[in-house]
Amino acid sequence: MRLKIPVFFLLAALLPPSAARAKSIAEARGEVVKETMTYLNTPYLWGGMHPRTGMDCSAFVKLVYAKAGLGLPRVARDQFAQTHRLQPSGVLPGDMIFFAMKNPGTAKVDHVGIYVGKGFFVHASFTNGVHIDNVGNPYYYARLVSLRKYAGF
Repeated sequence: MRLKIPVFFLLAALLPPSAARAKSIAEARGEVVKETMTYLNTPYLWGGMHPRTGMDCSAFVKLVYAKAGLGLPRVARDQFAQTHRLQPSGVLPGDMIFFAMKNPGTAKVDHVGIYVGKGFFVHASFTNGVHIDNVGNPYYYARLVSLRKYAGF
């Protein structure tokens, strides 16, 4: 007697374990936002990539997205290049916010944070480490370059 196994089960057996339970976009965004809060008060360290010793802005964003299973490049300008532009009305928690800190008024991206909702974003700044700021703060608003979303969102 020949056993008939549905094709679905045969295909599912061939998939890697991570593909068996794919996250929804909403779940991934939620993980990104939740993860940002675990690094509050982490010290800033230019070029730093570890929460215990300190991180810079792009390492913080890369780490948060990695914890949610999403890959990003290491440097803010490369993160900018691999994301998609959003209109301000389309920004959602978990999206990225890019700034030109050294050259305000230009598009020379050198800083990144993660939008967490209600006008706030989390980022690693030179003076305060990882903390929450308001997008409407005139200092940051004057340096805002773009609101962007992860390519898979």
